[in-house]
Amino acid sequence: MALLRTTRRLLRAVGAHYANRRRDASLRDCDPRMLKDIGLRWERGKLVPLHPERIAAAMSDVVATSGAATAARESRREICPRCGARLA
Repeated sequence: MALLRTTRRLLRAVGAHYANRRRDASLRDCDPRMLKDIGLRWERGKLVPLHPERIAAAMSDVVATSGAATAARESRREICPRCGARLA
């Protein structure tokens, strides 16, 4: 059973890797202004979001809806969304 689960995860990861490579190749020819409109930029050869704190906030909202709402709210107040430093 564990071998089957590991094989599925491995195949899913390989599929995601190649899908991301195809996406990056299709955006490689875009100029920086167009990528900025989309909300992306190239950094050290990788495609990264312009505002990663928005993605982190969205991920914490997903955690909050999964049942740990109070812990997620407390952790959001204790950590700066821009730099990640602990707040006093």
